[in-house]
Amino acid sequence: MYAISYGDRAALSIALPTMGREFSLTPVQMGWVSSSFLWSYFLLNLPSTIVLDMVGARAIGSLAVGIWSFAMLLGGMAQNITQFLLTRMLLGVGEAPTFGVGATVVRNWALPKERGSVMTMLLTGMQLGLAGGTIAGAYLITFFGWRCEFMALGGIGILWAVVWWLIYRNPKEKTDAPRRKPISVREIRNLFRSSSFLGILVVQCTQNYLNFLVMSWMPLYLIHELHIDITGTGNSTALCYLSAAAGAVIIGRILEQLVFRNGIHPPYRRFIVAICLAGAATIGLLPQCHTMLPILLVLSGALACLMAANGANTALLTDMVEDGGKMGAVTGVTLTCSNALGLLSPILTGYIVAWTGSFDMAWYMCAIALIVAALLSLAMVRNPIRMDTQDG
Repeated sequence: MYAISYGDRAALSIALPTMGREFSLTPVQMGWVSSSFLWSYFLLNLPSTIVLDMVGARAIGSLAVGIWSFAMLLGGMAQNITQFLLTRMLLGVGEAPTFGVGATVVRNWALPKERGSVMTMLLTGMQLGLAGGTIAGAYLITFFGWRCEFMALGGIGILWAVVWWLIYRNPKEKTDAPRRKPISVREIRNLFRSSSFLGILVVQCTQNYLNFLVMSWMPLYLIHELHIDITGTGNSTALCYLSAAAGAVIIGRILEQLVFRNGIHPPYRRFIVAICLAGAATIGLLPQCHTMLPILLVLSGALACLMAANGANTALLTDMVEDGGKMGAVTGVTLTCSNALGLLSPILTGYIVAWTGSFDMAWYMCAIALIVAALLSLAMVRNPIRMDTQDG
């Protein structure tokens, strides 16, 4: 599911140079187009995950992927930029509960001591999807055009939705268990009174900003810096994502074994988060790199650390929240906030490129923010996250 989701997101980033010429888009307009799916995505993160907690991951998983894959098919048929923007907003509607589904499945089925590794492994789907979507998109665009790219990826998603419905089952509930109630406004308010939740949220917002920057602009950045064609860009981008996926699993596993070598103590996972964020901050070295090898090494290393930080931070949230039955909604709250910031990333980067003629300022800003987020995580994430009291 994660691979298909991010493959569909990558489809736009690799198609953007071609679409920009077809629809006569400026860098600023490209930034707005890149962020368009986030407009509906972040608005529906919380409502969709509240429904997820009540209905379960089986139905919501199939429905979500079915909707956004249908949006991909429509995107391939769009005849003007207005129609295309509407299809991207529909894609955001479908993708809204994606990470809530993932967090719910991990909370239900993974052993507590392995949640960090499981979550990081799950998140490799993001990088695999970005790599596959980028490289497949590059060749599909070269030989058949960007519309074929969108329709092919949409068909894959519809197939997945059918298979998920057939094979996945929600955990069995006790017959005498009370009916699950949706998260309340009071419980959401109490989340924001927890210093642990706020520390996790800051990390989520910061890494999401860089994630969407890279996802939206990496192909154009490589074209800008290395002056390579679209297939060369697709190959280079895919190599970065695949290296990052492998690196993230290794980094996450090693750090988890080191931090928990004397037993499980959930708040200690913040040390993994902080170390990985510090590694991701090496993205600030990119302005000093101007040839293929150093650019790819810095991008791959920073993205590997970023994904390991994301996996550890998500696992930290599942560990620290006491009411696991509302894990989907809690994830929805974090995503609503982080995606509100994330949707600004492609737009702000577009303005930075238009004003300065380079990406340098964007990389420096991200590096500083990642270091600050690491320090805040270390300082704030200590106590369990309770929603039924006002104490954090």
